[in-house]
Amino acid sequence: MVRKQTIIAAIVVIVIIAVVAFAFISANSHNTKIEVLSNGTLKNGDLFTIMLTDEYRNPYPNEVVDIKILDDSGWAHKYQVTTDEDGHGAVELLTLENGNYTVHCNYNGTMFNKESRSVTNMVIDDGYN
Repeated sequence: MVRKQTIIAAIVVIVIIAVVAFAFISANSHNTKIEVLSNGTLKNGDLFTIMLTDEYRNPYPNEVVDIKILDDSGWAHKYQVTTDEDGHGAVELLTLENGNYTVHCNYNGTMFNKESRSVTNMVIDDGYN
């Protein structure tokens, strides 16, 4: 009987600790934002640049952002960038055909930084048809 009560008490303590930890993390989590800094029309060799910040525009350095560039046919070019000390990350655009693209940026977040996503349109125009 004492063993059963001890197990129940341990489970209750674990549940309480989990609830308090979840509440602490939730209360201290920061919203994040991915801002696209690049122009809407770029050429091969240009940089597609983003900035990862919190809701007060404080940069997040050394964080990984996934970037997926989709062409009109649905073909995806996937990249991962790590932000610098100013929260900037960039991908050099190479081998993209002239045309319209949709760019999906995704930050998965951390324990104290919430995930965020950004979608934008981009045109590649190298000046030839």
